[in-house]
Amino acid sequence: MRANPHNLPFFDRAFDVAFTGHLMAALYPLRNAKEMERTVRKGGVCVVVVDECGEEEVNEIFRLFRRSRLLSSCDFTLNGRRVARIIMRKKTSD
Repeated sequence: MRANPHNLPFFDRAFDVAFTGHLMAALYPLRNAKEMERTVRKGGVCVVVVDECGEEEVNEIFRLFRRSRLLSSCDFTLNGRRVARIIMRKKTSD
């Protein structure tokens, strides 16, 4: 579903997974990350896909997700474009 990434129209902990391919295009990426974490259950997963980037940029994105821990990141080709996939698991305790 397409929605305002800064104010998602979903209940808290409504999903097992939240995905975005537009985090860096968001007006307020930190607010977008907070909303993703709010709508994902404890132990759920946030997945971010961005243009291919290095470890420093991955860590910068990960730091936006303050209630999650980094599971993995990798670069791959999607529709002929090099991108990075970053997967974080929401902590089971806040």
